[in-house]
Amino acid sequence: MKTPSPSVVLATSATLTLVMLGWNLVFLESLDRFFKEGAGVEMVTVILLGLAILFWFWTRGLGAGLAAWHIPLLLALFAMRELDFDKRFTEQGVLKLRYYTGPGPFSEKIVGILVIGVILAVVWALLRRNLRDWLARLARRETGAWLVAAAILVVGVAKSIDGLDRKLAPLGIDVPAIVAQRSGRIEELLELAFVLLLIQAIACARRRA
Repeated sequence: MKTPSPSVVLATSATLTLVMLGWNLVFLESLDRFFKEGAGVEMVTVILLGLAILFWFWTRGLGAGLAAWHIPLLLALFAMRELDFDKRFTEQGVLKLRYYTGPGPFSEKIVGILVIGVILAVVWALLRRNLRDWLARLARRETGAWLVAAAILVVGVAKSIDGLDRKLAPLGIDVPAIVAQRSGRIEELLELAFVLLLIQAIACARRRA
């Protein structure tokens, strides 16, 4: 199977993103809805994460793709986090410590522990199997490695401004509503950019191989 070039992947993913964003802009009833959780930009991000998983297996084949199981699983975890699966089925998020220290059904806490176990397994696999190679590729200035670095930076900025008013309130800083709203919108766009960078990194890594 011929692997598409990074330039083709970039053009395809950018075009698809613009089409999906344009569709939402036309048919959603308001700009607020465009940036609302579970709609608009967030749903485009989730769809792209699903396509990234398919792209991973398409470029590598089922066997090689499953051999590096932690990569598609990580992408799936990102998608579930975007859809708020960590707190959708419980009163508190399963990623919060107070969920386990407070009252609540023991069976739900066991499920939460299993989820955290899966996350830790993915992180461990990334560190053990990919970290050294990634650092070496950074030193060699390979495009794919730097795309991953850019993706990490982008998502770090996105998470730092997520809920900016809530984060700064304990410090006595009152964030104007318009600033909080716009920082939330920027966060959604940065998360979209994060996924596009990952897709491009997958294409570049496969090209290298």
